[in-house]
Formats: sequence, C-alpha cells, structure tokens
Amino acid sequence: MTRNGTVDPLVGHVLDDRYEILQKLARGGMATVYRAQDLRLGRIVAVKVMHDDLDESQDTDFARKFDREARAAAALTDSHVVGVFDQGIDHGRPYIVMEFVEGCTLRNLITREAPFGPERALSLIEPVAAALAAAHESGLVHRDVKPENVLIGDKGQIKVGDFGLARAASAKTITVAKGNVIGTVSYLPPEIVAQTHADARSDIYSTGIVLYELLTGEKPYTGENLQVAYAHVHRSVPAPSRTLRRNGHAPVPDYVDALVAACTRRDPDRRPADGHELLSRVRRARAAAAAGVTHDESLAMVMYPPGWREGRHWSAGSAGREHADTEPIRLASRAERREYVGASSVSGPVPSRARGTGPSRSGPT
Repeated sequence: MTRNGTVDPLVGHVLDDRYEILQKLARGGMATVYRAQDLRLGRIVAVKVMHDDLDESQDTDFARKFDREARAAAALTDSHVVGVFDQGIDHGRPYIVMEFVEGCTLRNLITREAPFGPERALSLIEPVAAALAAAHESGLVHRDVKPENVLIGDKGQIKVGDFGLARAASAKTITVAKGNVIGTVSYLPPEIVAQTHADARSDIYSTGIVLYELLTGEKPYTGENLQVAYAHVHRSVPAPSRTLRRNGHAPVPDYVDALVAACTRRDPDRRPADGHELLSRVRRARAAAAAGVTHDESLAMVMYPPGWREGRHWSAGSAGREHADTEPIRLASRAERREYVGASSVSGPVPSRARGTGPSRSGPT
C-alpha cells in the first residue's frame, strides 16, 4: 500500500519473469525501492525501479548509461558496499537488483538518536569512507551520498548503496526548482550546483555534510531547495561546535571540527582528494576520540592542513566559530538572486554571476 492507501501497481508484478515485487520500501527522487523475491535463486532482494517521469527512461542512450553504471557498481566487492546482482529494463522501466539489507537507514538512526558523540559519529562515518575509498579506486563516483543511502543491518553492518545511479540519470532533465536535483539538495556539493560536474571530491563534501549532521543533529542549511543550493555555493558550513554550543550542547574536539571543515570546503581542490584520504583522517580522528582526547591542535592541523588556508592556521580558538574560507564571498544582488532562481527553474548550470566564487574547476567524472 502507498501512503494514501492505494496499492502500488508494481506490487505483485514479476519483473522479467524473475523478480516478484512483494512490498514497496521507499520512494526517492529518481526511483522507488521494493522488497522482492528472486524466483530463480529463491532469495530476497531489493529492486530499485526508475520513475516513469524521468524522460530519459525511454532513451537508448540512458539505457546504455544505466547498464554501464550498474556493471561498474556490480564490480565493487567491498564489505561496506551494497552488492549489485542484476539490472534490466521491464516494459520500458529500468531497474537494478541489489542485496537486501534487513535493518534501517542512517536517516532512521539520526531521527531517533542524533546528535551523536564524536566517537560514535566517526564510527558511523568510517564505513562510508571505506566504501568511497573502494569506489574511487575503481573510478566510480557516488554523486548522492546521504543518510538515506547508508544502510545499517540488524547485526550492525553498515553499507552504502546506489553507486552509479545518480550518474546514469543525467542532470539535463532534472532541475533544482522541481526539487528533483540529482543528489538530495541538502548534501549537494557547490560544484554540482554551479557547474553540474562531479568527481571523488564531490563525494567528500557530501560525506562532510553527513558527518556534520551526525554531530549536531541538524543540517547546516535549511529552507527551500533554491535557498539551500545557493547556500552551498556561497556560504561555508559552520563548525559543528558552534552549532552545538548554540543548542546548549558540549562542543566536539578541535580536530573533529577541523575534519568537517576540510571535507566541506567549497573549492574541491582544498578537500581530501578521495575516499582513501578521507578514510585515513577519519580513522585518526576516531582513535583520538575513543581515547578521550578533547583537544589536539597538531591533529587538527593534520585534519585541516595550514597550506589549505593560505597561511591561516587552524587553532582551538576557531572551533566555536564558523570556519572562514579564504575565497572572498561577494553577496549577490537582488537582481542576481532573481537570475539565479530563473536559471535554476530550467536545466543546466546556474549563470556565472550567481556562482559567486565557487570552485574554480572540477575534474572529469
């Protein structure tokens, strides 16, 4: 049954004479996920079916991209990546068959328990970094890292799903104004908002936003999609300690603030380069947090190297303030904001004047 009480038309349907749809699990911007029975192998699987309203779903180029990305995702064998078993097109609907993880999503956990202490938050983000490390080593960029795509099994295993799907659904028919941005807008890197390009460093930014949310229990930016997208391009993510103090909570260690700051730099050149580099820093920060270290300026410098701040050094005193980007921020005029809104209601990148001083470049995906 759907939320309005109607029966989902795919429930009871058998895709390609093999996958019997048993139950609707969740609906997102690009697809709906179902619990299904693999009639050939006799196992429960998760099936993600792309929405009919994605114009490209009937396009042969989209089908080729979808097939290519599914194959690339299936090649990932890391224990923290949701396994991909099969893909196909049934009556014009592209679908992908994945490992079924019995449990909940990181979003469910955040809703119930956040904010988390530093060690717990880092223990939740470490498997995400490990999954990204494996993907980036294989040349695959996720493009849609968010709590909904992080699955937590009943036995505590943490896995990241949906690798490659955001790339398969090209941004040419998806718009900010419609709310169907490729990648949930709360976690979108500025370079995707402003240029529609992404690489491994884009995943690092999104992961930094997830870590911020784990530590504070809230997202750094709220509001309408256009407002949030604009903030990603023009504002720096506040230090978690600043948000925690504002809400009456104890701050996190300086090196944890520094890690979030490094991951969420607006210029991708100044973030950790890929999942491997992120994983190394997360593990060091987690070890310190587990040991009860509340202040370590040298470790904070490792998390956020001074060269990235062009001579400005990270210090414990900055932990409670919004970290300052060295890129100058010019506030857009009212006319420019109107131009930004107008441009975002159609497909394609936002105009250069609305981009402000976002990332200077973004490597190929």
